Amino acid sequence: MSGRDDAPQVSQLSGVGDLGVPFDVFIQALTLQLDKAQAAMALKARVGKLPLTFAVKDVQLDLRAFVRMVEEDVWVRPAGPGEAEASSIKLALTTVTKPMIDENAVSYEAHDAKLDLKEALGERISTEEQRQLERIGVHTIQQLQELKKSAGADVVARLARMPVNRLQQAMMAATAPRVQRVDSAPAVGDEGGARSRVTLSTPSLKSGRLPQVRVNGQRLPVRQAEAMALELSVDPEHMGQEAEIDFGDGETARLRLSAGAMGSWHEAEATAKEQP
Repeated sequence: MSGRDDAPQVSQLSGVGDLGVPFDVFIQALTLQLDKAQAAMALKARVGKLPLTFAVKDVQLDLRAFVRMVEEDVWVRPAGPGEAEASSIKLALTTVTKPMIDENAVSYEAHDAKLDLKEALGERISTEEQRQLERIGVHTIQQLQELKKSAGADVVARLARMPVNRLQQAMMAATAPRVQRVDSAPAVGDEGGARSRVTLSTPSLKSGRLPQVRVNGQRLPVRQAEAMALELSVDPEHMGQEAEIDFGDGETARLRLSAGAMGSWHEAEATAKEQP
């Protein structure tokens, strides 16, 4: 089967190709026309000042079509004359109100791009593994962290159809700290102004607990701790060196203090995390 880039492309102006159209495109086109009809009827009622008009409440379709998979997408092609082997697809569309949409639809709130799985994990996760996690609703590091707390790795692996060890590796990498930003401007209150402000992304940071950060046994001051983030004040001689971050409860990670660096869990801790 060819790659995603080779999948048939269907334009709204080109009509239905030999493979048909993606199922979601078909639904979107259908609902778009219903929206246009609704808007036209509303305009007619307002302009004509009609005391009574009509509206579309329910639409039921019995579609005979051929269904096939192209990569991970479902495509449908309406049956032509004499094509008796087509499947029967029954669709029922009804009206919904805005509160119903807000209550049941998936939220697409903006989030930090650095928290995206691929952006955060890089080569530690393949494109196919990313798609497998997205199929079960995991798009960000935070969602993977929440899933880790609410379900065991073996359950998540079965749902995502991933090997358990690969999922455990992804979870460990997702929760490890990473350097988000290095600011050479002196932090407020630093005497001499020689220290840099280093902001870390720390998904494992527990509420109300301040982790201890050390470089070569010397403790670094934590200037600010908030949800999933730490701000450190780092002397020039410590920049580029490996820091040890103790989150408590035996959770210890190591991280090089340089822009874009990704941390890893201490070997003993990583071994414990992999055990069921």
